Amino acid sequence: MGKKWFILIAMGIALGCGGQAEEKVAAIGVVEDLGGVKVTVPGGWSSEPPSNNMRKAQYRLPGDGGDAELVVTHFGAGGAGGVEANIARWRGQFKDSDGGSVKTRSVSGMNVTVLDISGSFVENATGAFYFKLVGPKITVTKWQPSFDQFINSITVSGGKA
Repeated sequence: MGKKWFILIAMGIALGCGGQAEEKVAAIGVVEDLGGVKVTVPGGWSSEPPSNNMRKAQYRLPGDGGDAELVVTHFGAGGAGGVEANIARWRGQFKDSDGGSVKTRSVSGMNVTVLDISGSFVENATGAFYFKLVGPKITVTKWQPSFDQFINSITVSGGKA
C-alpha cells in the first residue's frame, strides 16, 4: 500500500476457458488459446504460469516504475457476480480514487467493458473472462496501447473450459 497503482480491466466476454500459459517472453503476435478465446500477446510481455488455479493466464509487463501484471480469470457462466459486481469490487480495492471511468465496446462480436481507475491499490486475499492489468501508473501507461491491442485481438476459439 502507499504506492500509486493504475488498473485497466476488460470484462464481460462470455465463453468457456482452459489452458495455461508457459513462462516465456512473448514475440510480437504470439497467439495463445485460453480455451474459449484466443488472444494475440504483444511483444515484450512475459507469459508466466498462473500463480493459482483461478487464473487462466498471467503476464508480466516490465517497466521503469516496477512491473505490472495482467491476469486472465474465468469463473464460468454467472460466476464471480457479473460485470457490475466486479466493477464495484475492483473500485473498492482502490483508495484515493475518483471511481474511474467505464467504457463498453464490441470485440469480435463479444461485449467488452473496460474500467480505467487509478489510486492506491489495496490487495485482498462458461461465463465472462476477466483481463485485469494492475501496476505502477508509469508502467501501465507505457503498456496501455499494447493492452488495447491485446483486448482487440480477442477472438472465439474452439477450446473448452
